[in-house]
This record gives sequence, structure tokens and C-alpha cells, in this order.
Amino acid sequence: MYSYLYSAVIHGVKAEMVKVEVDISRGLPGFNIVGLAGKTVRESAKRVRSAIINSGFEWPVKKITVNLAPGNINKYGSHFDFAIAAVLLECSGQIKIKNKNKKIFAGELNLNGNLNHVKGVLSMLLAAGENNYLEAIIPAANQEESLLVKNLNPYLINHLRELDNLENSAAEVNKNLNSNEKSVLNYPDISEIKGQKNAKKAIITAAAGGHNLLLIGPPGCGKTVLAESIVKLLAPLNRKELLETASIYSINNNLEELNLKKRYRPFVAPHHSITSAALIGGGHIPVPGEISLAHNGVLFLDELPEFKNSVLANLREPLEKKKIKIVRQQGSYYFPANFQFLAAMNPCPCGFAGVKNRKCKCSERDIVRYQQKLSGPLKDRIDLQIEVLPLKKDEILLKESEADNINYNQQIKKARKMQAERYQNTEIKNNSELQLKDIEKYCQLNSSCDKILSQAYQRLKLSVRGYIRLMRVARTIADLNSNPQIKESDLIEAVDFRWYAEKSEMLL
Repeated sequence: MYSYLYSAVIHGVKAEMVKVEVDISRGLPGFNIVGLAGKTVRESAKRVRSAIINSGFEWPVKKITVNLAPGNINKYGSHFDFAIAAVLLECSGQIKIKNKNKKIFAGELNLNGNLNHVKGVLSMLLAAGENNYLEAIIPAANQEESLLVKNLNPYLINHLRELDNLENSAAEVNKNLNSNEKSVLNYPDISEIKGQKNAKKAIITAAAGGHNLLLIGPPGCGKTVLAESIVKLLAPLNRKELLETASIYSINNNLEELNLKKRYRPFVAPHHSITSAALIGGGHIPVPGEISLAHNGVLFLDELPEFKNSVLANLREPLEKKKIKIVRQQGSYYFPANFQFLAAMNPCPCGFAGVKNRKCKCSERDIVRYQQKLSGPLKDRIDLQIEVLPLKKDEILLKESEADNINYNQQIKKARKMQAERYQNTEIKNNSELQLKDIEKYCQLNSSCDKILSQAYQRLKLSVRGYIRLMRVARTIADLNSNPQIKESDLIEAVDFRWYAEKSEMLL
């Protein structure tokens, strides 16, 4: 007797369809799984047998062979339990599954037949939809992932017994996404932050133009809060971005960290003790790292010089190519990593170099060595580098913020609209992607601006990269001010933002 059903396996962040075949024949009773099955899949034999018996079905006392096709792809994951059990029951004539060519099965079985939540279901459902599958039979615990896929009808199952009358016994699908507000970080609103007028402008500019940003200042001046406030300034995830991001979180089994209802972009802030594998992804069977969890969102590195140099060096490729390639013996894996990079650091090891009324204990050599931990290639990828100063007494005691009456989100929205119209026939999405040839086309200056740029070039000793970064920021500031052409005030503000960066480069 022969039968088959379909499941899937995760490869990187995408899923590939797998045909689960079963042959029951005469011979010495046994259960064998072939088709490059991993250890977790091979262990499913014991789980499947106990689940079938404890669910009131009969275990065929015959020779049972399970094949996972295609045979050239490594299969891993406990989600194959459900498909193997279902096809075994169908093959032995105990249940009947209609339209099995259009169904996909995924779920982990307990010994009593209950189905557990499995990770990576969203990627499997998306792959099934792309391959014209119409129905998905998955654990009820994976309901939230099923609601994100529109072209697939989900059957939510709690127990293996429900396969006996699938259409009538499947759990009813709740059509509303449950936004778990308690598990989502409550991001601050920029209008609630006191003082820091210059730093707020930098955050707004970074949010409007997609610029990478470095905040430099003493401990306690509000760098982390300022960085977190960018989440509410960024545009919500569109449907495509939401599916891409949610797929990655589903694979890492932490989908609850995303606010699916408000569609906030992810804000990932790993500790400085993180390893390279945890940051970029890795493992025997590679899984996405922190930079992939920040895909379509923000990666924030606090205390930047405290990260290992080898870890920071791994950021160069994803910042440039928007993805990371990991090579293992069983194949190559590509993980998406299109994130906006934010970082914060102290000006020196003690944190108080250049701060009024605070004595710095560091020598000049210590300061230089500390700042040199941030390599040149990484600094070249940061458009904005801002000095954040401690708040004054009047700013701390101020009851109402001066920014309360300013609609920053509306201002940023208008700036993004200008960028979308300007670059509609190009591959450029925002001002942070402008190269030298693009600047000559989209950042034309009048004679007054040319004069200001010439003075800035001499004073700041701008390099070509410095010039590109300056003009990117000037273009975004002009968009925030609704100026089709860059004006003198826009360029002056951009020069002001570049001052600390060029000053630190001259120091080094």
C-alpha cells in the first residue's frame, strides 16, 4: 500500500515543499525514514507511533517505509510528525483525506496525540501559496501565522483524532490579529523627550531619509531613548515587508516580539557581548541572526566600541549588500539584512571627555585608542554622527516639551512622498542610497550654496565620501522643509551635522 502527502522544510528564511511518501508492505515489522532525514525527523518514529495508538487508531504491524522527497535536500524539524502520521493513517485506510494534492501538513505531535506549536510555519504557508496549494492543516497554536496568508485556507487542529473528520472538527479561525501589547516594547514618543533639540533633528532626518546614525555623548544624556524614539517615526511595514519580517521571526520562534496590528518596524538592540554567529546568523543548520531580525527595521548597537572588532567587521557586507551569505557543508544560505543602522557611544572610556563641569580621567592616548575601535570602513557607512550633550537644569525641570505642538510624523511623511516621486523610475528608495552620480543629478546647488559648500570643504577637509554623506543629509533636510531644491539653510544645517564627524576624523 502506498500513499503520500505534502509538507515543507525551511532553508534559510524560505521553505521548500517536501513530498512525504509512505509504503506499507509485508515483511519484518519496522519503521524506516529515508531521504536525508535529520536526527529530529528520525526521532519522529517513536512520537508518531505513540500518538497514533493513544489517539484511538491502530498501528500497522508491518514493514513501513517513509520517504521524504526530494532526496537531495536535508530535512530537519519536528513539524514532519503530523504529515508522517497523517499519511500513515491514510495509507492504512483508517482515514480518508480529500484533495490531498492541494493540502500541506505541519505540526509536532505529543505522545498523547496533541499538536504543539512549531516554528517557521509562516514561511511554509507562503511557499505553499506560491505553489498553488489551497489548504493548510496546522496546529491551532499557529493561528496567528495563518491569518497573515490570504490565499490559503487554514485548518487549525488540536489533536490527531480530528483528522478522522477534518472538515467538521477543525478549530474555528479567529479572523482578527491579536496584538500582544504586553510583550511588545513600549517605544517612547520623540515629543516626550525633553531638550536635545539638535539630536531630535538628527533622529527626524535619519527617519525621513533612511540614514545611518551615530550618537556620541556621555552616560545618561538620553542616547538610547532617542534611538528608540525612531520606531514611531518610521513608516509602518507594508504587507510585503510584514510578511518578510514575520517569516524571519516565525523561524526564530519569537513572533510575539512583533506588533502585527500597528505594524511597527522591528527595533533590535543586542548586547555588546554578542558573538559573530548570533549577530549575522549561523549554527550547524544556519538560523537568522540579529541583523536579519532587524530586516526592514532598525539595528541599534549601544556602547559601540565595547563590541568585538570581529563582530563589527561582519556588519560591512550587510550594510552594503542588504543581505548576508552563510556557507556550510550542506549548502549556502542567504539571509536578508536590509536594516537602518543606529549606534551610540561615549566620547572616551570614562564617558566625560569634553563635558563641562565633569572631569575626564582618560589620557589623550586612551581617548584616541577608544575612538579608533570604530573602524574607518564602518564609519564610512554612517551618514550622521551627532554629539549629544547632557541636559541643563532648566531643560530637565521643564514641565512641557516645546515639541508637543509639532507633528513630526506628518513632516516626515511629506519628505518621504517627495523622495518617492523623485526616484519613482529608479532603483533608489530614499536619500541614503544616493551615490556620486545621483548627487550630481538630484542635488544641484545655486551659486550661494556652492559658496557655502566650498567653505565647508576647506574647513572640514571633506573627502569624497564626506561630500557624498553631506549632500545626502542636505537633500533630506530640504525634503523635510518641502524644498524641491537644496537651499542655503538646508546646506548649513547639514554642515552642522557633519561637524562632529569630521572633527573626530581629524583627531584620529
